[in-house]
Amino acid sequence: MHLSEEQLEIIEQMGYRLFTPTMVAINIETDEDEFAEEITIPGTPARIAYYKGVIKQESELREAIIKAAGNGSNPAQEQLIKMLNQLKQ
Repeated sequence: MHLSEEQLEIIEQMGYRLFTPTMVAINIETDEDEFAEEITIPGTPARIAYYKGVIKQESELREAIIKAAGNGSNPAQEQLIKMLNQLKQ
């Protein structure tokens, strides 16, 4: 699948905003099934762009949880403990 730099940028931005692969494909006007398959293949530009966006969003969320937990938020502390336990598995 050939994607332009502009499309890859849009894919990353939409991944950051947690859009589904189907919605991304519709937005960049490409075949939905082909795009969905493309992001399952390790190392493809589409996969890298999409998950860079998703990971950036998750990173910001984790940072917010860590800050809230440090400020004494019980729900954030519980979520942080769950995240730490997941790392141990």
